[in-house]
Amino acid sequence: MRSPRTLTVPLGAAALAAALAAAVLLCGCAEPGGLKVSGPAQSPPAATGGPVYVSEGPGKSPLRRPAALPVSETVRLAGLRWRTWGGATAVAVGRVEGAWCGPGCQEGPRRAKVTLSGLVRQDRSAYYSRATVEPGGLPAERSVPGPAGLRDLRLHVPQR
Repeated sequence: MRSPRTLTVPLGAAALAAALAAAVLLCGCAEPGGLKVSGPAQSPPAATGGPVYVSEGPGKSPLRRPAALPVSETVRLAGLRWRTWGGATAVAVGRVEGAWCGPGCQEGPRRAKVTLSGLVRQDRSAYYSRATVEPGGLPAERSVPGPAGLRDLRLHVPQR
């Protein structure tokens, strides 16, 4: 019975062969004169994440998914249950309270749909800057005191 022969290669020769093979593979694909890169460098991706807040006013702590929120001197939102939060808009249902609809309809809080929008990015977070409140059970003309009424309320956004 014959024994199989083994090929013995010195360690230095094996390392040299591996280095030559790697060099051939790396250089075999390059154009004469080396690799050329053109065009502007890619910028790092913009930060799209981070917490999103709403502010009750100057000096107040930022809130996430608040259960209550004053949105003007005469309008307060309460009992808010958020359906969405953190995207371009946040949507909740709850109640609108206060002297917001004029004479004849102030028998108490009204159910309302609330939409926050106008994201303002600040460093690693963002704030909603606008609110739209749609009270239920009222004709549109009775729910709008003034030019914008409850349709485009400005929210406080803290300074950086």
